[in-house]
Amino acid sequence: MKIKVSKFIEDLTEDNFKSTNLDISKDDLLQSDLWSINKASEQIKKDLANNELSQVIIHVVDSEFDIDFCIETGIINLPFQDSKKVSNFFDEESEVETKLYLSTYCDYLNASKFHIDLISDDDFNNENIKSTIQIMQSNYETSLKNYKEKVVKEI
Repeated sequence: MKIKVSKFIEDLTEDNFKSTNLDISKDDLLQSDLWSINKASEQIKKDLANNELSQVIIHVVDSEFDIDFCIETGIINLPFQDSKKVSNFFDEESEVETKLYLSTYCDYLNASKFHIDLISDDDFNNENIKSTIQIMQSNYETSLKNYKEKVVKEI
């Protein structure tokens, strides 16, 4: 979807985008159960067909620590909440294509407690879906390792 940079910033600033929340289990994530990513893909495709920005937040409900994954249709590798920074990288009058990004939020992931990955320049297809679940698994496993190391240090 093409969007003018100024409209992108305005829509995000005014919360004018579709947001969907999904809960998944740790087992779904670790066993590569694709239902949540397929559901996210369906929602994002629907929103893009309606020329709407889209955000799907996937929360792992039974993890030992809070971890959330967020798939967004952005124009740069910044999460929606940092939309005002977009003007530092683009002319606000230019028109650009949206891309799909996966953000991971977890206190145990890394020092910034955040990581963002480009999923696709255009479409959310089967290859992107498999890649997305692999990134989610990897980020969860890294967070779990860091969590366990912290717990051991505290004992």
